[in-house]
Amino acid sequence: MANSTSQTIGIRYRMARLSERTIWYWKSVFSKLQIDLRIVLLFLLLIPYSLFSQQGIAIFGIQMKPMIPSKYFGISDEVVTGDGLEVNFSPRFGHNFGMVIRYGISNMISFESGINIVQRNYRITINQADLPGPQNLNFRFVGYEIPIQGLVFVQIGKQMWMNASGGVSLDLYPTNVESFGEARKDTIIFDLYQKTWRNGRFQVALLANYGFEYRSKKSGYFYFGLSYHRPFSKIGLTTIEVREKANFYNLEHPLSGNYLTLDFRYFFHEEPEKKRRK
Repeated sequence: MANSTSQTIGIRYRMARLSERTIWYWKSVFSKLQIDLRIVLLFLLLIPYSLFSQQGIAIFGIQMKPMIPSKYFGISDEVVTGDGLEVNFSPRFGHNFGMVIRYGISNMISFESGINIVQRNYRITINQADLPGPQNLNFRFVGYEIPIQGLVFVQIGKQMWMNASGGVSLDLYPTNVESFGEARKDTIIFDLYQKTWRNGRFQVALLANYGFEYRSKKSGYFYFGLSYHRPFSKIGLTTIEVREKANFYNLEHPLSGNYLTLDFRYFFHEEPEKKRRK
């Protein structure tokens, strides 16, 4: 009986010594690598959080963005005079339509890009002493945009998010545009002419956005907001001409291209991407 008890005590003693040696060994390893055990423990605890917080989701959507004239943002009527002409440039309601792709780094941070067709509409009102009255010419300036912007989201409800974003846009203007008109005063005929020359085929613009998004579990995302588009340079130069036999009047005015839009977007539902295990 005494022998069995002493054997049990001896086994426990050797196991304790083995445990101490194991702990001492790993401490020495970490000390040689200059790693604090607390850092290792923190790293192990953060692994599950990092895996769940960076949920990569790539979603596809469509957007419709009607343009809104706004005096506060410099998108309003401009009156220009010169060479006997007084011309009022009036931005009209235009539109921005296209597709957008969003990649979510997390629930709070995303990146967006896509391609849009943009139509800016203008009305020009021409006044000249010999004309029978104010004369109007309408024209549209069409371009394409490839936006790249980063978004930050803040959750304000169970399925409701608020966001702000900023970025740049590569703008493409394929052609110059022109329009014609005619006015009569008794037997005198006045020819009215407008031509807008693009300021280069490619330009860059600044983007800013603010809005709200409802994220349903099965029906996709519904977004409403405001966007501001400001090119870094003038997008074109408009030439106005009024001709009457030997008389010729001419005026030029640069187009800024700024616009403000109401944003309506819909993103189709996508499941989170799953990492492939080799």
